[in-house]
Amino acid sequence: MSQNAVEQALANIKSKSVGGEYSKGHSVTINFHPDRLTATGKPLLAAIADDGFLKSQFETGTSNGGLTAYQGGERWLWEQRVFDGAYDQAAECLRPKYGALNYRQYGMGASPRFGSAYFELKPQVLERTTFCYPDSFFEPEDFAVSRGLDVLIEKALSDDQDRLDDYIEAHIHGEVSVKDDIACVVLDPVYRGTDIEKHARQLGVPVRWHQGFELSIDEMSAHPDYRGQQYIELAKEIASEGVVNPLLIGLAVTRQGYDEQDVKKVWHYLARFGYCASSK
Repeated sequence: MSQNAVEQALANIKSKSVGGEYSKGHSVTINFHPDRLTATGKPLLAAIADDGFLKSQFETGTSNGGLTAYQGGERWLWEQRVFDGAYDQAAECLRPKYGALNYRQYGMGASPRFGSAYFELKPQVLERTTFCYPDSFFEPEDFAVSRGLDVLIEKALSDDQDRLDDYIEAHIHGEVSVKDDIACVVLDPVYRGTDIEKHARQLGVPVRWHQGFELSIDEMSAHPDYRGQQYIELAKEIASEGVVNPLLIGLAVTRQGYDEQDVKKVWHYLARFGYCASSK
């Protein structure tokens, strides 16, 4: 299948997009956990450096969100419906990669619920990016290409969503080249001097650092209803000296054998309440 699939998908969303030209210049970011492994056990950033491209859930079989990227799965059906079947017979590499518009200019990326690190994409990628609000999980009715982003931003700013859910979802269509499409990778400072930093520098793009995530068990315990007391108890097992950070959460998955879906809820606590530059 040719690039026509991308053109068809973009045209479909353009027909739903309202509003004028977008001129604010906010970046699109893709949050991810930098210390995860691929399905073959290779460090994620090392695999991306070798491939030279970011891959969709359909190519990797992994996800920081729902695991439904297969023919007939929820993600496949959603893309079929929203993009008018454009990708039904297309090469998997053309399918959209998911990120978010950083309209709030968060230092930790637009959608930290999906990971402590993020890729910031170059401005020209907007030309083949579509957007929706809220997240596709919530079956949104509001879509846009870059032309209609002001409308989505206004809706998002006037909404009362939790900080982990207030992002405008972005769908980057076609292949995403590390060399051509990524402006930089931004990491948590807990990874300074680690293999994560080494692999990030192999990407050949600038490596930057945000303020970092860290959360004490005491602070987490003040929010038992956020994800559930059982995940606070799990955090106590993962913590070191009463504190959790992205590195410890990564080790819980890759070295200690904890269930990734359970650890994800601990990460949600850290992402929501533990960013060091935010007010709690």
